[in-house]
Amino acid sequence: VSIFDRGFLYGDSVYEVVRTYHGIPFLLNEHLDRLWQSANKLDFVVSWERERVIKEINKVLGELGVDNIYLRIMITRGEGPLTLDPSFSGNNNLVIIGKELSENPIWWYQKGVRVLITQVQRTAKNSIDPNIKSGNYLTHIMALKEAKKDGAFDAIMLNADGMVTEGTTSNVWCIKNQVIYTPPITAGILEGITRKTLLQLAKKHHLVVEQKNFNAEDLLNADEAFLSASVKEIIPITEVDHGPIGTGVPGPLTQKLCQLYKDFIEEQTLLK
Repeated sequence: VSIFDRGFLYGDSVYEVVRTYHGIPFLLNEHLDRLWQSANKLDFVVSWERERVIKEINKVLGELGVDNIYLRIMITRGEGPLTLDPSFSGNNNLVIIGKELSENPIWWYQKGVRVLITQVQRTAKNSIDPNIKSGNYLTHIMALKEAKKDGAFDAIMLNADGMVTEGTTSNVWCIKNQVIYTPPITAGILEGITRKTLLQLAKKHHLVVEQKNFNAEDLLNADEAFLSASVKEIIPITEVDHGPIGTGVPGPLTQKLCQLYKDFIEEQTLLK
């Protein structure tokens, strides 16, 4: 890949992260749909046929030959001269990174994690559409840097209105009085695929869930809270800043959702 590739120079690229279970890419079609949607929102035409991308993914899976794989699928706008003007870009570049995925630490799920409400504000949705999963992640990098400096697992970003948006690579949920809340898309969040799956599972199992704005105080006063992401799955939040959430241990409704999600994974991989 040339150093003049716009993905390298400007973060002018889109990407998806997919993991496998038992060697099968999980919800691959949903991830590829979002990859193309992100490119469309950035107004660049993907020159790679979807079938070719899947073929290249399968090559990577075959080379690694293990059950659990982390896949990062990137498409850049292409190479060009040193100018911001995208009209000078050439053909897209496709990069697929694959590596064996080790098991996530068990303590994430048994004890939960501490998150920090960061001072780094989520980019406004009328500036960059949060549903573009692009290679430009500086806001998230600076938020995570602040969290790590404080010894936290992740950072929670607020929007200009002081409402909770998301973690640096995950969606955020809280539970109060048996009602499950997650910020709406209009808060300025990426519509996570795991998030979408959990909304469907909650509805199917008659759990009360609302897509509703909530602020930092609401999160601090929640009975339970958790993060959701494709690779991390569902991680209980048991501490925000330096105060406990609820009883300070993963709550029963969070654990129920964890199990429902695991059952869904097994169901989907068995169907393959």
